[in-house]
Amino acid sequence: MKQLVVFLAILIGLAGFSSPALADSTANYSITGTYSAGTLSTALSGAGESFAMNFSLPTNPVALIADLQLGDDFYVYPLNVTYSFGGSTSTLTSLVAFYAATSASQPGGFFVDYCVNPTCTDNLEYQWTFAGPQQYTGNEDNPTLVPTSFASNGQGFTIFNNTTNAGSSSSFNSTVNGRPVSTPEPSSLLLLGAGLAGLAVLIKFRS
Repeated sequence: MKQLVVFLAILIGLAGFSSPALADSTANYSITGTYSAGTLSTALSGAGESFAMNFSLPTNPVALIADLQLGDDFYVYPLNVTYSFGGSTSTLTSLVAFYAATSASQPGGFFVDYCVNPTCTDNLEYQWTFAGPQQYTGNEDNPTLVPTSFASNGQGFTIFNNTTNAGSSSSFNSTVNGRPVSTPEPSSLLLLGAGLAGLAVLIKFRS
């Protein structure tokens, strides 16, 4: 019995060590929204029409940062955004910027920018603003994302025609659902599984 108690103590300790041993966490965002009256009708937008966005990125996206401004924001590019509108779904290779709550550019939240032409030198460029709670901790050169959910109402939506540099501005209402997801490393699961198997053998032996 004493050996069993010792073994159980070791197993609990191993399980405790395996819990924090996680692979890189992922920040997942899912967004639903409705464009306001006066929104330009395009393949991706329309007055009174609903849309949905989904994207994921590591909670420590250091390798994805293309540009940053300390104390204000950092940019992630390229990031694939799944976009649903008008009964169809497409993948938009986008730039996403995350802002500090005290940013002069945008108070918290994030910003999504998509160019139909990857060079953004001609054709249409779409910009969605999702102002809200700050979505990260730490400095902009080494941020940790802490995704949260929030309502984003009356936010700016702008379509630029970069051929003539003209823009069409409107707004939209949306609900942002942000959540982190962590996946245990395979080694942690194997460690825990081995411990459970050993416990089963010991119990059988003692019986």
